[in-house]
Amino acid sequence: MPVTTAAYPEFEAQVRELVDQHRKKNGRLHLAVYFAPLRRDKRDIFLFEVIDGFGGNTVDPDDDLFEFGYRSAPGFPVPAGANLRMVLTNPAEFHHAIFHDWKAVRELRAADEAGQTTVIYADALGKRLWTLLK
Repeated sequence: MPVTTAAYPEFEAQVRELVDQHRKKNGRLHLAVYFAPLRRDKRDIFLFEVIDGFGGNTVDPDDDLFEFGYRSAPGFPVPAGANLRMVLTNPAEFHHAIFHDWKAVRELRAADEAGQTTVIYADALGKRLWTLLK
């Protein structure tokens, strides 16, 4: 059972709405995955997105995908003590990260293998990238 949706079943609709806003805002979103990492704070809500042009389409030299978190925000209240954690990348970096087995990729893959991911959005490129992850 997915930890994210089991811990916060009421947030999937809000995550879907947030992803839809991101999609409509710039039209460059390729993949969005709501997930629950196995070895992270179970109170946090995680969203992974692949966005064309993010980070200037560069590959991080430290082998890290960009991640940030925030507490409640207008339109997205988060339970006390929790954060919404966003993990963001671009297609080239994600492809590179998959083939070089970055830590964030291992974490996402493990969550998927444990049944703790929900693909919220994937266009054709997003579907190909998600397939490569597996």
